[in-house]
Amino acid sequence: MPAASPDQTLAPHSDAAFLDAMSALAGGVCVVTTTTPDGRPAGFTSTAVMSLSRDPRLLAIGVGRHSRTLPFLLESGRFALNVLHAGGEDVSRRFADSGADRFGDLDWEQADDLPLLGGHSSHMMVCRVEQDVPAGDHRLIIGLVEKVLPGLGHGAGSLVYLGRDYHPLRHPAEFGAGS
Repeated sequence: MPAASPDQTLAPHSDAAFLDAMSALAGGVCVVTTTTPDGRPAGFTSTAVMSLSRDPRLLAIGVGRHSRTLPFLLESGRFALNVLHAGGEDVSRRFADSGADRFGDLDWEQADDLPLLGGHSSHMMVCRVEQDVPAGDHRLIIGLVEKVLPGLGHGAGSLVYLGRDYHPLRHPAEFGAGS
């Protein structure tokens, strides 16, 4: 016999039930960056990222239809996926805040005509937009990975988002025997 639902007040088809269920999925925290037509950097935080194919190397990101960065990403046809290291919570919050000066005093560099957050990332992937698929209130952007670069935080663990909160994870090499 199945156990009773922990929260009997949620309608099984409600937005709250859906969001609660999705918050139980851990997501790696990334910042997607691109450039505007006049060369300024733009970007946003995303946990809607997945590896799609090894041959060719493809990944997918979900982008809200109303994202200010989406038009720039589609116009440039290129983006960088910056995989934040375990200490990247402040950077993630900055890029999630629509009113923030996202690049302001942040340490970043321009490479491959894209803004890269090497000092805040374990890895960075330079991608070309291969496909743009409408998906409800989002767009699914499929990117061909042209280049993978290690960040200065390589080996510094990962930042994940789970249960509506950030959780830094140690790099597996830091786990001792028997841990």
